Amino acid sequence: MSKKSLKLCPLAQHIVRMLAESGRPGHGPSYANGKAFELHGLSTNDVLVWAGRMLDSRNQGELVDVIRKASGRDLDAADLAAAARVGVAVGALPSIDLLELLL
Repeated sequence: MSKKSLKLCPLAQHIVRMLAESGRPGHGPSYANGKAFELHGLSTNDVLVWAGRMLDSRNQGELVDVIRKASGRDLDAADLAAAARVGVAVGALPSIDLLELLL
């Protein structure tokens, strides 16, 4: 039986890798695989909102460390939480029809 290939944005890939490599009780490859299915097909914005809601503070801190190393920019867990809140707010706004604006 072939494994279904999951579509994960780069942020989701970092989260899954981080959870798979974690030595915390209850974490590891099988836990990360379950989370990968939750993150499958989500946009980066949706993954960010998911991380803000679903990851505990320790995992959020580890994710911030991964992002900091990958981007070379200074940020902390409060920045991640703020970005997730903005993502929720933007998602709640009605979509803008550009054609309607032009007419």
